[in-house]
Amino acid sequence: MTQEFSQLSEKRDIGLLEVDYVKSKLLAYIVLTCAIHGIASADTRITLKPEMVINESAFGDASALVDEQDKIGDPAAGKGAPPSKPYFGGWTAWHYPLHLVVDLGSAVPLTKLMIYNETGGAPIEIETGTPGNWKSRKVMLDGYKAWKTFPINDTSRYIRLTWFQPANIPEIAVYADSRPSPTQLDGPSLLLPKPVTMDQFIGTNAFIDDPIDLLAAVVGTVREYHNWSWDTEAPDGKRRFQPSGAAGGNAWYFDDYYQKLHSAGVTVCPAIQGGNPTLFPGLDNDAKPIKAGADSEDAASYLLHAQHLFQYAVRYAGVKVADRLIDLGPGQPHSSGLKTLHYFENSNEPDKTWKGRDGRFSPAELAAMCSADYDGDMRKMGKAVGIRNADPTAQLVLGGLSDMSLPYLRAMKFWADTHRNGDFPANVINLHHYSSDGTPEQPFKTTGISPEADHLREKLAEIVQWVHVNLPGREVWLSEFGYDTDLRSPFHAPAVGKWSGEETQAIWMVRSYFALAQAGVDRAMMFMFRDTKSTGGGVFETSGLVTEKGQWKPKPSYYYVATLKNRLKGLKYVETIKTNHPDVIACRFASDSGKGAIAVWRGTAYAEISNNVKIPVKVGAATRVDFKTGSTTGAESQIAVNGGKITLDVSEQPTIILYP
Repeated sequence: MTQEFSQLSEKRDIGLLEVDYVKSKLLAYIVLTCAIHGIASADTRITLKPEMVINESAFGDASALVDEQDKIGDPAAGKGAPPSKPYFGGWTAWHYPLHLVVDLGSAVPLTKLMIYNETGGAPIEIETGTPGNWKSRKVMLDGYKAWKTFPINDTSRYIRLTWFQPANIPEIAVYADSRPSPTQLDGPSLLLPKPVTMDQFIGTNAFIDDPIDLLAAVVGTVREYHNWSWDTEAPDGKRRFQPSGAAGGNAWYFDDYYQKLHSAGVTVCPAIQGGNPTLFPGLDNDAKPIKAGADSEDAASYLLHAQHLFQYAVRYAGVKVADRLIDLGPGQPHSSGLKTLHYFENSNEPDKTWKGRDGRFSPAELAAMCSADYDGDMRKMGKAVGIRNADPTAQLVLGGLSDMSLPYLRAMKFWADTHRNGDFPANVINLHHYSSDGTPEQPFKTTGISPEADHLREKLAEIVQWVHVNLPGREVWLSEFGYDTDLRSPFHAPAVGKWSGEETQAIWMVRSYFALAQAGVDRAMMFMFRDTKSTGGGVFETSGLVTEKGQWKPKPSYYYVATLKNRLKGLKYVETIKTNHPDVIACRFASDSGKGAIAVWRGTAYAEISNNVKIPVKVGAATRVDFKTGSTTGAESQIAVNGGKITLDVSEQPTIILYP
């Protein structure tokens, strides 16, 4: 990523990605305009861009279909050059059929599609038209290392390709006639969500039985893991919240839990996850919550799920409703509009591939469920369905995606564009990511790595930028990130220099929060508040800020994150400051009244120090805060300001400079 883009990302402004996106969407318009004025021939190859390809199935890198457009020449004229980098959707049988859509930006008079094949015989389907109204051509892709021509002769904005089995396809070429007039396209809009202060930005994942006082002292946002099945009771499936009859031994009172956190100034978002064995007998808890034989891409199939989301928002959002709309089990208080929740997450890692076809939502399937959960599929499913029909201001949080994937989000947007007239059915784009040396094929390999080595800031900045341009007004959350502290875990924080693994976890956790703030993320929730097994060496067993349930002993990371929250309370990220040392990162935070802070650290992991780093400040006095195990406010000392600058030695452990 270029330095210029990084700087634009820091300002939460429009950047290079928007320019490329607009160029790609206007490409068809430009080609046709040139043709009308006699600049192009009657059969013109349209130069495709990666941004035009929508990977509906979200398997494989679909940009490989169009990444050699400047090298392939003119295959239709017999002057085509062989491409070399293929698109491949993988060998897993349940991934198929695979669907890819080429979006040309406007209706184009298409004449032919050419495909370069490296597989041999393979059936494919070519479609034009629009979703729900496709014109299908089932053909056989044959030949080896040769261009194959498929006539289209239809005016369409979209070309949809379907693979029924594995096939290597290095490149495609699309040709159009120049006769019809083009359709003018609108440019993108930009609407940024209002940033929250850092004490609200800093969050964690937690459960109802975590101590509220310890939680409220360290974070301002809690993502509460909440199984859907907890809220319903066999055999009739009636809802119970106060208490929950299906979990906690009739001792979990969710009204009280949410109210206590709300009173403590903590924003809570329940992640309502999993299936419901009472309502779907025999269905795996990780399977899509639909009845057997239902269309998983039809929002109406998720009626029971969306009705539950409605009841959740009726109770805990901000609007009181008529008693007849409340559906609860016997003995439950008929409450509504309690005003303790504003956000509602509708799943957890719905894109998981490790549960097979039944458990993994395709982008279209997740978009369909979101459409039901959001507003009852634009109120077509009835009034008592979806959170926005309970409270028009309630915010639907997309179930946190395990793969931080723009192609997946682009495919969801395509569904919303074609089924909801562009109204994306979620208010928050929610992602998970762990900084490690793993790969997509082997996520947890040997060790965790620093957020800077992982380019965490740049990765999230790219997604934030795309969301701001294409889904204006939506927030972006990273609701899972972090490190184990046991050195046996394949994504542990290692010992670095004088720091133990627990201390490195604390240091990298703070630096991760900084990187995410710089990227423009709106809220960040580490995983998770407590260890699941403090003596364990497995993945996620020692990722807590405190030790396991019942012990609750704070680790160094607890004190570091609490200090971060307390010292940056009321401040928002503003900018990254240039220093006189290339390895030193400094960023500034400020309140609306002008009070501010500067965080500074080395973005390395070698136990190195940069001496005499100079940082510009516009005040006469400043206070230095160093993170310290055992303190939730850090160690405080005064630091001199000379000539409008402070000078200090900077280590990989961040330092906070406060100024009035």
